[in-house]
Amino acid sequence: MNKKLLIILVIICIFVFGCSKKNSTTKKTNTTPIEEKDKDNNNDKKEDIDTNTYTDNNNTPIGIYSDNGTRMTSMNTSLTPLENIGSFLVYPSNENTVNFNGRFGDSFHDEWIKYNTNNLLKIGFNIKFSLDDGRNVSFNVLDPNSAIGEYNEYMLCYLYDAYKNRNSSFYSHIEQNELTSDTLYTSIKLQTGGYGNRINSKILLTVFTYDSEDDFLDNEYRGNSKHTVTICVNGYEC
Repeated sequence: MNKKLLIILVIICIFVFGCSKKNSTTKKTNTTPIEEKDKDNNNDKKEDIDTNTYTDNNNTPIGIYSDNGTRMTSMNTSLTPLENIGSFLVYPSNENTVNFNGRFGDSFHDEWIKYNTNNLLKIGFNIKFSLDDGRNVSFNVLDPNSAIGEYNEYMLCYLYDAYKNRNSSFYSHIEQNELTSDTLYTSIKLQTGGYGNRINSKILLTVFTYDSEDDFLDNEYRGNSKHTVTICVNGYEC
């Protein structure tokens, strides 16, 4: 009788511990390093997909114009330190010629509100050139501080708001402490810095409209709403 009981107890122990070991092995198998690695790879793939989903639906027309309403594509100049390169009007149009209809500030505003009804779009600029030491320079001008920022020894920029000052016979460039949500950059003036004669390439001046940081990738504007003027310097090819 005792022998039979012992045999029964041994069978029960084998069954119980065998199942426990199997369950433990199964749980361990569910969290193998290979599967964790695959999970990480899937997360990486998802992140890559999210990063590349940028879509720009902003097709606001924008251009750089001369005082007589002609859309500019290029100009020629020579560079002398601390001298004006030129002033450039910004206007929301892709037409080759426009009529400013009296005061430029009024005309700009009347055209601008057709595309910026919610006051969300902003205007910015990008400037590119090369230096005689081989460096390629590219910087954005999004506010008065950046207009006279890192590269001011080569290039100075001044921003103006003709709409805000449309009833004034004279007004100055915008200072950082004057910037508001209603400020409109209706023109930009370029001036060489003290080492402006070290620029040894054409200058690319681009105006663009944007509404958020996702319109930039590696500090470069990647949207649709833009226009570029090529400034030929000292005979460099346009």
